[in-house]
Amino acid sequence: MKIVILIGTGLLALVWTAFIALSAAVADWLASQGGQLPGGLYALGQWPMPPWVALWIDPALAETLRASVVWALDLAAALMPWILPLLAWVAPVLWVIWGLGLVALLVLAGLGVFLLGRLRRRSPRPRYG
Repeated sequence: MKIVILIGTGLLALVWTAFIALSAAVADWLASQGGQLPGGLYALGQWPMPPWVALWIDPALAETLRASVVWALDLAAALMPWILPLLAWVAPVLWVIWGLGLVALLVLAGLGVFLLGRLRRRSPRPRYG
């Protein structure tokens, strides 16, 4: 059972690290784009709805969702002058959060292994013979 806890902890740590690395890379990329982002957001808002969307959801709902996305992109473009200076801090903050999360994960795994060891020591062993 201890092996299962340790393997699970390793897999969770790997997924957590990959998620933070990807998020930090996206944040760095966004920070490097600088003044090009608002133009890109407006271009994204003008993107036409693919025809296959009508097969899955109601066209009126799709247009409402598109209008909501355009509104969110307009809001993001309006907030861009305040957001861009903060983007330089996002990647380091993400790595600090990664470290705290990894420490918490390791502490929980260690506690689980410790409690499992104590539980097995307390359980009576059957005597044969």
